[in-house]
Parts: sequence; structure tokens; C-alpha cells
Amino acid sequence: MKVFVWENIEQVSNNWHSDGGVVVFANDESRAREIANSTPGCNIKDNEVPSDIRDLRGSKNKEAVYIFPNAGCC
Repeated sequence: MKVFVWENIEQVSNNWHSDGGVVVFANDESRAREIANSTPGCNIKDNEVPSDIRDLRGSKNKEAVYIFPNAGCC
């Protein structure tokens, strides 16, 4: 299992403000994109590459997606 971190994605939610971060626990980048993009409002584009990828040891091998929308200026 790996952790894929996208720090600045153009669209992570259906909220008005653009940009934000996505953290995905998955076995490979293809699956990470698939499960992230199945989250309503999240759209990681092909040209948006992970900022960091880390291997996990001793994890429970449970996939997960965490969306961090940009709070914006208001």
C-alpha cells in the first residue's frame, strides 16, 4: 500500500473555491486516481502528478481518500 499526495489540484470538490489537496491510500497511482476521481467533485487530471508518494509498511491495506478543499479567502 502507498500514500499518494497531491498538494494542489485544480478541482477537489464541488465547492466554489478552486485548488486544494488530496491524499489517497492505494496500491498504485492508477488506482489512486480512480478512487479519488470517483469522489463527487474531485477531478485529478492526467497532467496533475503527485507531490509525494510514500510506501506504507504494516498497514491494514485499506484504501482511503481524504479531500482537503482550499478554504479560500472568505
